[in-house]
Amino acid sequence: MREISRRKFVALTAGGAAATPFVLDGGARAAASVTAQQIVDRIKANIGVEWGSDDVDTFKVGDPSTIVTGVVTTSMATLDVLQKAVQTGANFIITAAPTFYSRADASTVGGRGAGGGGAARGAAPARGRGAGAAPAPPPSPATVSGPGTGASAPMPPAPTMPQSVVPSAQAAGRAAGTPPPPDPVFAGKNAFIDKHKLVVFRLTQHWNQRKPDPRAQGLASAMGWTRYQSGNDAMRYELPGVTLEALASQLKKNLGVRGGIRGIGDRMMTVRRIGLLPGYSLIQASIAMMPGVDVIVAGEVQEWESATYAQDIAFAGLKKGFISIGRVVNEATGMQVCADWLRTIVPEVPTRFISAGDPYWRPL
Repeated sequence: MREISRRKFVALTAGGAAATPFVLDGGARAAASVTAQQIVDRIKANIGVEWGSDDVDTFKVGDPSTIVTGVVTTSMATLDVLQKAVQTGANFIITAAPTFYSRADASTVGGRGAGGGGAARGAAPARGRGAGAAPAPPPSPATVSGPGTGASAPMPPAPTMPQSVVPSAQAAGRAAGTPPPPDPVFAGKNAFIDKHKLVVFRLTQHWNQRKPDPRAQGLASAMGWTRYQSGNDAMRYELPGVTLEALASQLKKNLGVRGGIRGIGDRMMTVRRIGLLPGYSLIQASIAMMPGVDVIVAGEVQEWESATYAQDIAFAGLKKGFISIGRVVNEATGMQVCADWLRTIVPEVPTRFISAGDPYWRPL
């Protein structure tokens, strides 16, 4: 990856946040030496599900042999989260969502994934890709997003975007095979990761196979619903009566949703039975759950599938509701649970959850 210009890099990496540093528990922890690969090996041995060979739950960038100074879990390794991780003294980030904007998670535009072997995508030899990159400016103060489930955080300034990488008429004479200039967003993120020698690992497919579902556990805990769980089913809860609109407002407040929450159904209908569909779900899950609940609280669905199905139910006059809170906010709760779990299997290094926040805002 070629250097990003200092002006573009400053624009991209400005707007960091001051955060409370990790506190080491005595000399034993301070002297501990564990690598990112060793932590992943412990995850695989203790996660409680068979570890399959796939191209999703792998190292995405960085050297797996890096000695870990601190672990951060998050729903999405945004530049904001990476900056806060650095400020807390952490260098190993475990994320539920891709770091580089696609399932392939390639660190360059159009790049290919690392595959099932788990090799670090973009792992740099010796000093790393960004050895010659302009130094990043010190981060500016802000607060780490709150106790844990998608709390709002100031969005970093938008980077200075380049002109289209599609060749213009003037550039048509460029030599065949010459690559287009690097995208500044990819380049800036890579440069920041390299400068601070960060390691990023994605943990989603295997984590979400755990029983009970950690995303449902986290959401119920954040909402104070644990005592209302219906039997042993972590996906269903029976609450005292509340209107659909009040329920949506409670979700917005407790989860710190800035703009992504959306509801379908009669606002004033009474809700008692709640079903959870965390993460991304297909319409078959909605069809199966809807008859036994008053409202479904989902992470992410196709609008033309589950959302339209719920809309037709409401149009028919049935007292059923549907609320979408967004996948990033929804998965944050599960990554808070992940941080709590990691402390039990990796006591040598401090671990904390940092929220990626709700990526959306709504007009006032």
